[in-house]
Amino acid sequence: MIKLYDLVGKGNLSFSPYCWRIKYLLNYKNIPYQTIPTTFTDRIKNNFFGESRLPTILDNNEKISDSFVIAKYIEKKYFDHSSILISSSNIDSITFINNWADTFLNKSIVQRILNDISFHLDEDDRDYFITSRTNRFGEHPRDYQAKNLLIINNEFLQNCKFLNIHLSDRTFILGDKISYADLILAGSFLWGEKVSTNTRIDDMFEHLLKWKEEIKNIFEN
Repeated sequence: MIKLYDLVGKGNLSFSPYCWRIKYLLNYKNIPYQTIPTTFTDRIKNNFFGESRLPTILDNNEKISDSFVIAKYIEKKYFDHSSILISSSNIDSITFINNWADTFLNKSIVQRILNDISFHLDEDDRDYFITSRTNRFGEHPRDYQAKNLLIINNEFLQNCKFLNIHLSDRTFILGDKISYADLILAGSFLWGEKVSTNTRIDDMFEHLLKWKEEIKNIFEN
C-alpha cells in the first residue's frame, strides 16, 4: 500500500495544496493508501526525507517527492482507462496549469493567509514557520498578510476573474472531462479554506463557483 506523508498542523489538520493534489488523485482513482501525518519539524528532523519536500510517497520502498512527479508516477503505474487524469493529449496543458498555479495562484493565496497559517501550527512548528517565512518574505507574516489584505484589486481577485472567464464555456479546466488540472487548482483553493476566511470566492464569479461545486460533488459521491 502507498504511504503518503502529508503535511499537517494542529489536530492533524491537512492543509498543504500539494498534498491535497495527491489525495484527490488517489481518491479519484480509488487507490488505497495510508496517510502519515507529518509536521514541518517532523520533516526537518527525519533523515528519511533529506532534501525532499511534502508530499512524499513510499510505494514498495520507492520514495518519490514533488506532487507533479508523484501524479505522473501514479498515473503510469496505476493506469486505469476509467480514471485517466493525465495523458499524452493533455500533459502540456496540465504542465502549464501546474506552473501557473505554483507561480501565480498560490502566490496570491499566500498573500492573504500567511499569518493565519501560523495559528494552525503547534508551538515548535509555529516558531519554525514564522522564522523561515520572515526570512523568505523579508517581513513578519503578520505584516506581510496585513499589507496585502489592504489591496483592493488584489492578485487573488484577478486570478479568480481569469478562471471565471476561462470556465464560462466549459465544465472543467481543460474541457468537458475532469483532469489533473482541476485537482491542482482544487488543492490550492482548499488550502486557503482550511486555514483562513480570506480566500472566499466572491459570488460574482459564478462560473468558478459552479466548477468548485462540480469538484466537490465528484469527491462527495
